[in-house]
Amino acid sequence: MADVTGTGTAAAVKVHEDDMNDVDGPPHDVQYSTLRRVPDRIPWVVLLILIVELGERFTYFGLSAPIQNYIKNPPHSDLPGALGRGQAVATALGNFFKFWAYASTVIGAIIADQYLGRFKTIALACGVYIVGLVILVATSTPVGVSSGAGFGGLVAAMTVIGLGTGSIKANVTPMCAEQYKPDAAYTKKLATGEWVIVDPELTVERMFNWFYWAVNVGALSPLITVNVEAHVGFWVAYLIPLVVIVIGATVFILSSRLFIKTPPHGSAVIDAVRIVTIAIKEGGFEKAKPSALEAQGTLSRHRFAQSPNYTDKSVKEVQSGITACKFFLFLPLYFVCWIQIWNNLISQAGDMALHGTPNDLLQNLDPIALIIFIPLLDCEFPNDNIQSHILTISEVVIYPLLRKYKINFSPVLRMTAGFIMASIAMAYASVLQHYIYKSPPKSIHVWIQAPAYILVAFSEAFVIITGLELAYTKAPTSLRSLVSALFWLTIGIAAAICIALAPVSQDPYLVWMYGSLAIVGFVAGCALYICFRKSFGEVPVIVGTATGNDVGVSEVTEHAGKLAVDEEDQWRK
Repeated sequence: MADVTGTGTAAAVKVHEDDMNDVDGPPHDVQYSTLRRVPDRIPWVVLLILIVELGERFTYFGLSAPIQNYIKNPPHSDLPGALGRGQAVATALGNFFKFWAYASTVIGAIIADQYLGRFKTIALACGVYIVGLVILVATSTPVGVSSGAGFGGLVAAMTVIGLGTGSIKANVTPMCAEQYKPDAAYTKKLATGEWVIVDPELTVERMFNWFYWAVNVGALSPLITVNVEAHVGFWVAYLIPLVVIVIGATVFILSSRLFIKTPPHGSAVIDAVRIVTIAIKEGGFEKAKPSALEAQGTLSRHRFAQSPNYTDKSVKEVQSGITACKFFLFLPLYFVCWIQIWNNLISQAGDMALHGTPNDLLQNLDPIALIIFIPLLDCEFPNDNIQSHILTISEVVIYPLLRKYKINFSPVLRMTAGFIMASIAMAYASVLQHYIYKSPPKSIHVWIQAPAYILVAFSEAFVIITGLELAYTKAPTSLRSLVSALFWLTIGIAAAICIALAPVSQDPYLVWMYGSLAIVGFVAGCALYICFRKSFGEVPVIVGTATGNDVGVSEVTEHAGKLAVDEEDQWRK
């Protein structure tokens, strides 16, 4: 097998020996502009990690769905209930749980990157999760509630469970992607006779698509737990998620020897903070490199700059991680729109004609739409004979179709499209709320809400999946969990914003509230595109692979071999 580097590109290409007789030399720039790029096979071991994530999301959504009724309603009322603390307490605790679950991702990331590594941190987090669920199940039994342990047990369980789910969330996506260890892109001849370039970056993109698909399969768990809550009892509704997370954790731990495990990097997080501090003092990362400091005679001014851990490469890697975090600044504005489908739109449904449909049923349209839509984004089998049998299918799904016609649906375009879809969903909710106010009470059918849920679901496929992909590919290996955690932290920030919006999240302000969110989402999407159209304008190259090692940062590669963009210079402009 021979490894060669195409002139003027950021990608190395290797040609398989069995293909050498069919290729006149290694692939070059012209082939980048003419050959179709396709993803590689996903390692089967990734399926084991997806089982854990599916189980964790089943558990999280399954226990979250009954919490509102559990806190709000008293026992023996018309609606299921246990604690009888009222709507205000129920809403406040629900928002706290969401905030804490996503804020604690930072704790899990630091533990993984600096101390235990991702596998051990996830295993430990599963144990913490199980302890929290045991507390919840025990205190939600009729005996526990009647003895007065229900409320205190719930708060304790929320705190423990939030730490567990946050620590899993921060580490499971980087660990999943790390099971694929590409050396470089390579050419391959399909059964149809077509030559293609098998691209590691597209493979990672596909992995995140299917990761989020598994997440949304797990998110259907409220269909089970809400019915169990109503017909059996809360403790049984919480027992089901406990059983599921125990099964998922067992599968994960027993599969330990099959996983590729990245060891912790000691003081990686502290070192990154020190590097950022020096960069701020020196006026930029380029000036903060030890080579630049030495040339200026200022190396001795910074104690850490004289450490063996402080190199040009480490500075460049931290710069790359900071670049990934910059687009996070826009995400809370998107997630404020996203959160509406889990609270205010449910309340809106309660003011509509239900005709026997529970007002919280329509929120399940979100995961159902994603389960259908995600396979349509990327359903292609480039590496085996299956391709010849499904060619007509794989040519009409979204991403392969765009690649076939050399249309660059770049990460920044995907995210911008997602922001705009969420904006349209909020505009739709605003118009619908206007007609609810104008019409007789409960005269508009609840299923007219459906387009808002479906639009938000489509937006997730472009914003969240792409965001996870960029958080992984832009982050240095030593900080991948932390950067992933900061991505999820933006949901916690959005939850805090929603708490601040509580005074206007009620009649008669809802039309303007939804309308304002629509405007904010649209403006944020346009601003995101303007700021990142250069930095994230192409398919990202993974830091730590043969395509990314030469420069140590995530670069962009154009089909004809466009040179990498100097990101720091773009940001300065």
